[in-house]
Amino acid sequence: MRVIKGIGCRNFIIIRREIDKKLLELNRAGFLNGHTPFSAYLSFLSILIAVIFNYRYVAISQESSSNEGNVKYLGKIINHQYSKTFDFEKRFKDYCKKYLVEDFGYFSFLRPLNEIQIARIFADFPKFFPIFMSCNEAYKTASGTKKPTGKWCGNCSKCLFAWLILYPFVEKSRMEKIFNQDLFGNKNLLNILKELIGEKGIKPFECVGTHEEVLVALYLSWKKEKEASPHLSSLPILLGYFEKEILPKYGEKTLEKKSKAILESWNKRHNLPKNFEKILKDAN
Repeated sequence: MRVIKGIGCRNFIIIRREIDKKLLELNRAGFLNGHTPFSAYLSFLSILIAVIFNYRYVAISQESSSNEGNVKYLGKIINHQYSKTFDFEKRFKDYCKKYLVEDFGYFSFLRPLNEIQIARIFADFPKFFPIFMSCNEAYKTASGTKKPTGKWCGNCSKCLFAWLILYPFVEKSRMEKIFNQDLFGNKNLLNILKELIGEKGIKPFECVGTHEEVLVALYLSWKKEKEASPHLSSLPILLGYFEKEILPKYGEKTLEKKSKAILESWNKRHNLPKNFEKILKDAN
C-alpha cells in the first residue's frame, strides 16, 4: 500500500491472499516449503483481473537479466527466476491465446532493458527511495511467529545486488540512508559478491542480475569511489577486493567497453507493442 500511495494511484484493485494456517503449523514442525513460482502466479491472476475489469493489456515488469540461469545440472540450465524469463513470457502468452483469451496483450514492459539500466532510470526518482524494497529477509515471518521487519537486512545477495546497481547513480549519503550502512564495508558480504560475479560457487538462487552486470556495476562503483576520493589510502573491503583481484584480470579499458555496451544495450527479444516500446526508449 505504501507504494500505491507513493505513486499517487487513486484507482487500484486490491487482491488479498492468505497462507493456510496448516502450512505454517507444518513449517514449525520442521517440514520444508516447496518453491512457489510467484511471478507465474501473478501472471495468471493478472489475466483473470484484466478480463473481469475489461482491460486490454497486462504489463508486467520483468527485465532481460532474468534470462540468465543459476547453474547447469544434468545438462539443463536451472534458473531460479524462470517464471520471469522471456521464454516463460512467450509460452504463457501462447497458452493464454490458445486456452484463455485470444485477443489480449500480455508483455513485460521492461524486457528490453537489463537491471543496471533500470537502476539508472530509477535513480532519477528519489521520492521513491524510502518506499522501495528488494530484500526477502524483510518479509519473512519465521512461519508466522514474528512480524516482518520491512527493512533492508544488509546481509543478503538481494541487498548487495540492489546496492551495487544503484551505487554508480546515487549519492553515497543517500545510499547509506536507504540501507542504513555502507555495504561495501561489510566483510560478511565478500563471499556473496564472489558468487554474484561468478568467481565462486554458483549464482545465488535469488532474483539478481547477470554476472556481467554485477561486474560492470562493481567497476562503475569503484570508478566513482576513486574519482570522489583520489587520495584515499584504502578502499572499503569489497571495492578493495575488486581493485586487487578482479580489475587486473580484465583491465580498465575492457571494463569501460563492457560498461558502455551494457548501459546502451536494447534486447530485441520482447513483446512490447510499438507505442509502449517508444515510451521505454524515451525513458532510457
